[in-house]
Amino acid sequence: MKCLLYLALTLFVSLHSFAQSNTVKGAVTDDKGNPLPATSVVEKGTPNGTTTDQNGNFTITVKPNAVLVISSVGHETTEFQLKGQTVVSVMLASAGKSLTDVVVVAYGTQRRTTMTSSQSSISSKDFEGQPVTRIDQALQGRSSGVQVTNTSGAPGSDVRIRIRGANSINGDNGPLYVIDGFVGGDFNIINPDDVADIQILKDAAATAPYGSRGANGVIIITTKKGVKGKTSISFNTRQSLSDVIKKYDKLTAAEYAEVVNQRRQLTGTDPYYTAEQINNFKTNPVKDAQDEIYRRAAGQQYELNLSGGTDKTTYFISGGYQDLQGVIVGSGYKFYNIRSNINTSLSDKLSAYINVNAFVRNNRNTSLRAGTQNAVVESVAWSPSVNVIDADGNPVKTDPLGAQFYNPVAEALHREGLNDNYNANIAGGFLYRIVNGLTFNLQYGVNYSNGEYRGFGDKYVAENVYAGRSTGTSLTLQNINTLNYKATFNGVHNLDLTGVLELQKEKYSGFNIDVRNLIYPAFKWDNLRLADLTGAGAGYSNASLFSLFGRVNYNYDERYLLSATIRRDGSSRFRGDNRYSYFPSVAAGWVISKENFMADQGLFSLLKLTASWGLTGNQAIGAYSTLSTYASLNTTLSADGSVPAILIDRAANPDLKWETTEQKNLGLEMGVLKNRLKARFDYFTKDTRDLLFWVGLPAYTGGGAIMRNVGNVQNKGWELEISGTPVVTEHFSWNSSFNYSAVNNKIRTLADGKAEQTWDSDIGWGATVYPEYLLKVGQPMGAMYGLNYLGTWKPKDEAEAAQFNEKPGDSRYQDVNGDHVIDANDLTIIGYGLPKYTMGWNNTFTYKGLELNILLQGVYGFDKLNFIYAMGMTAYGDFRQPTLADIKNRYVPGVNETSDIPAFSTTNKNYVQSSRFISKGDFTRIKNVSLAYTLPKKLIRNIADIRLFASVTNLYTFTKYSGMDPEAANTGSGSDPAQSFDYGGYPIPRTFTGGITLTF
Repeated sequence: MKCLLYLALTLFVSLHSFAQSNTVKGAVTDDKGNPLPATSVVEKGTPNGTTTDQNGNFTITVKPNAVLVISSVGHETTEFQLKGQTVVSVMLASAGKSLTDVVVVAYGTQRRTTMTSSQSSISSKDFEGQPVTRIDQALQGRSSGVQVTNTSGAPGSDVRIRIRGANSINGDNGPLYVIDGFVGGDFNIINPDDVADIQILKDAAATAPYGSRGANGVIIITTKKGVKGKTSISFNTRQSLSDVIKKYDKLTAAEYAEVVNQRRQLTGTDPYYTAEQINNFKTNPVKDAQDEIYRRAAGQQYELNLSGGTDKTTYFISGGYQDLQGVIVGSGYKFYNIRSNINTSLSDKLSAYINVNAFVRNNRNTSLRAGTQNAVVESVAWSPSVNVIDADGNPVKTDPLGAQFYNPVAEALHREGLNDNYNANIAGGFLYRIVNGLTFNLQYGVNYSNGEYRGFGDKYVAENVYAGRSTGTSLTLQNINTLNYKATFNGVHNLDLTGVLELQKEKYSGFNIDVRNLIYPAFKWDNLRLADLTGAGAGYSNASLFSLFGRVNYNYDERYLLSATIRRDGSSRFRGDNRYSYFPSVAAGWVISKENFMADQGLFSLLKLTASWGLTGNQAIGAYSTLSTYASLNTTLSADGSVPAILIDRAANPDLKWETTEQKNLGLEMGVLKNRLKARFDYFTKDTRDLLFWVGLPAYTGGGAIMRNVGNVQNKGWELEISGTPVVTEHFSWNSSFNYSAVNNKIRTLADGKAEQTWDSDIGWGATVYPEYLLKVGQPMGAMYGLNYLGTWKPKDEAEAAQFNEKPGDSRYQDVNGDHVIDANDLTIIGYGLPKYTMGWNNTFTYKGLELNILLQGVYGFDKLNFIYAMGMTAYGDFRQPTLADIKNRYVPGVNETSDIPAFSTTNKNYVQSSRFISKGDFTRIKNVSLAYTLPKKLIRNIADIRLFASVTNLYTFTKYSGMDPEAANTGSGSDPAQSFDYGGYPIPRTFTGGITLTF
């Protein structure tokens, strides 16, 4: 009876309250009158709330005199008193990067002050007006813990992005990209001018929602959307010129001839060049082969976008075109893209959206293989005394003393490699407001990609003219269902619940064909039938992922914060129970600045302490990596010749499972003097276990390799971000942001309890006769393996040198085991390839209509082995003679006996794989300097906004690296440690850019 009475009383009170409530309709705009979608509108002191639709409109039922708390990304939170009004309009002031912003997080949004995770934000304003043609350029140097490495200076080339270090030895260490909600997108499809916001998720509290794909960090990209009002048209054009920053210092023709003669005499061979030839070289210099392959490269870029909308529908449509030459002749890149974001309100509760993006990308000769068949390498190997081009303008085919195989100009112009990629991505869905505070988002996504490679080599690069063609098509289907509930109880208990069901399916198919002895070379790859078949193949894969995710965010008075997530992933890439795994996280925070004892202090706008723990995974393996695969070959069984055969290429491993990363994070965030100065410090540890690693199998088992889960790797470090506005006056301001991070990588365990094992990625193409890496417990996974070079034997060491059958002037290496023989038993760690420290410092100065931006980038604490320099000094491999000017400083008995460059002798042994050719890769680079000027509107009678800009990228690099560029690398291996070897990387150029932006 009491229960019935209580229910009746509750119903009466509820009906009475409802009778006293009003339905309020409103619109939320920014300070420029543009509508603000996805804005939170909550009745203060209650769980009652809603969000605005794509046009900034909302409907909510509240008490007549209620106070609405309204907050949106990038704007100051506002409290609006209704005072009986039923139709309202609210304007939110811009907050820049205020600590009170609402930011995009995994599967939702959250106010920055209540976040417990480690997450960095980059706004489009941070790189506006700079010559940014790709997303990676917008990321470089702008966030702590994020290392962006341009391993190639070719236009349109891939980059390496690492968040808080590398977890896997030879697996994928790249972050997961989420583009407008599509999980696993390709950042190459995004035009930076279309970007509104970039969020970088670093700790497990931020990345655990992505489960088996979140171990390497997550980058969320949100593109621009249209706003209500008159159509706005913007046109942007950039023109650029690029030059190689540095070349190798080679011997002149006369110097080379003299060095060759001296070397031949001292090694028991007659001189090659006559005195007359040498004198002729002095009066008639030969053009450096490097000057024949490098050029001043021109570039052009055009972009057009339209945006606008009505009360119901908004749109943003953009298109772009890039045409960039490479600084190596014959190389270039073209990019075409179109994007449209359309949002519409179907009713007060239901809205729909669709984002369409399509692009075509053409790369021509932008990929250089390591070692020979590389124009950069061969331009240094080519004899300084021989012209690269003959009198008829054709490549010279034979270098009698220098490069053994290939002409650098022929490599650049007569060995063609064309990569064409076509991509279309569509993501759309419906957002339904079930009741106040409860929303359901149904999203579907489709990504179609087709890539085609065409290769050709004519008589100048191959004895038998060859051609090849391959293509691959992939299709990804995705469905994400998100249920979200936000409420406030008693004005202080804030609850945010999220549930997600996600499905993804990926399918790939492709084929390839290679031929030689083309009958009609002019047809290249378009008539492969009239040739001899050398290889053909086809491939197919099909994989799927099923995921469930839940998150609880709670805070008390935005003072005490708690967040917990759990994700369950099921992947078809694994077998049995290993298909499924759970990825939990928990985080807590304390906003100290909201405590009563902080009330009277005027220093801290925000002082927040956070801590988090969580598990994430990495399932970046092939769809059938747990199964056996076979390879075909021809083998000789008798004198009758070879016969087709098959052998095991990869052994099955049904016990294979995903890598798991456990991460802990402790953070301190603060805003000082009303957020004029902001800072964040994070300390973290990442322990990755069950590393995915290819392990070779002994020949008696059939050879090949097997993928296994081996060992544990730890990344431990700290990050610091400081930003602020040191100077603000009526006409002048200075905004500055600085970040610094340190990451220490260490192998904690290896497979089968081993203390160490070697790893050979065959980078040196014969120049490295021993495994290049040592994987050792307690050492970083980028430990380079080789001989420790001690300089040259000096005259006082003659007796000791004789014990090694050597003499003064010869190379001296550390005899680790003391047996007076230099061999594999003397190998030791000679360098570390993974960077430990990164830095970025971005400064923007404004004076009236002028804006100057200066960006500095730094990477420190790593070594590189320079193969080109090594071979150019030792006459190793394709370098049959020394070609570099440093050889003039070699040890000469009785003349230059202090030199540590070995003399020419019959007893000297040069080892490329030694500390002699290890260089510090540390560098600080003036990455970008740009100057922009916005014309006063009175000069153009308010017809348009006109912005002129000019910039220079890679202005100057402070480094002691012996090669062309400390960033560039080319090893033929995708492994992170392997990037510490430089064997002909495409040089990173200095680029001058000028342009104009018109907005109508």
